[in-house]
Amino acid sequence: MERHPAARSGFNWWLPSVYAAAVVLTGALGSGRATGIVAAVGGVLLGLYYGFGSRLRARD
Repeated sequence: MERHPAARSGFNWWLPSVYAAAVVLTGALGSGRATGIVAAVGGVLLGLYYGFGSRLRARD
């Protein structure tokens, strides 16, 4: 059974949106250090997804 490529493209806008919302919320409610940690960890995870995860999902 083939999946439509648009099904995978949902993550392409959803993940960065969640990341941006997390950084903004942490910046509004938390300290500068917490915002930096959330931005760094989220950026690394997002980069790993786009570097490796999206290709692995495309093979299915």
